[in-house]
Amino acid sequence: MLVNKLMTLAGIPWSTVEAELDRELPADAYSPVPGGASLTDIDPAFMRDEFNRLFGVCGFGWGYEYDEDNVVLDTVKRGQGTAFSAIIKKLIFWVKLLDDEGKEVILKIASSGGSVNDVQGYALSGAITNAIGKAASNIGFQKSVYLGARSHKNVGAKSPKPAATPAASPKATQAVKKPAVPAKPAAQAPKPQPKRQEPIDDEITDDEPAAAVSEASSFVISFGNRKGQKLGDVDLKYIAWYANDMKTEGDPEKVALQNAAKELLKIRSNGHAVPA
Repeated sequence: MLVNKLMTLAGIPWSTVEAELDRELPADAYSPVPGGASLTDIDPAFMRDEFNRLFGVCGFGWGYEYDEDNVVLDTVKRGQGTAFSAIIKKLIFWVKLLDDEGKEVILKIASSGGSVNDVQGYALSGAITNAIGKAASNIGFQKSVYLGARSHKNVGAKSPKPAATPAASPKATQAVKKPAVPAKPAAQAPKPQPKRQEPIDDEITDDEPAAAVSEASSFVISFGNRKGQKLGDVDLKYIAWYANDMKTEGDPEKVALQNAAKELLKIRSNGHAVPA
């Protein structure tokens, strides 16, 4: 099957979907992550609007599903009190596509997510949104944010217009003109190198081990000395420590990291390659 010949139910060629998913959204779609001002959060309402525009309405052109057995609800300490924690260990994000003969093809991406909130229902809703966003990032949703090229600090920024040059007076035009000295080109700051990104296969597949490898490897560590790194990029000894020795103490972020680490080790032991 030629992926580039596929089309979404909204009539968007699949070959253009990645660029469309990465287009800059309105400035109010981006905000700093609470407690991490250097990180950027994306308003889920804009995410869903983009999916409806590109794939067709939710439930028809795209959607998600998960089993209740994969939901972990708990309470955690928060400041002087407690809050609700919700973790979805496995959620399937799907998109319907049409091939050049009009036959339906369903793209499925496995994901996981977690959230903490004072209201249990909001915690579960946040975990679902988190898992959907992580799944969609594998097909290019707001890739520039994940690569660090776009953030809440620079969206909507425009270069100032050059000041208008005043018109020369008649006397000035009669003066002897000196040869113009070419201006030295302004030194350009080196462009930041994009952060290393996990390769995304062009082939659409329902193979769950491959989806699990991609999901577990792309899990971003949110604390400790390797904060901000993808799990698949750290040494195997650290992955084993996260999986077997790390104390989670009920922290949903640590629990999610430990589950991802266990998944990587399980896949490797079954003979599946873990992306470097």
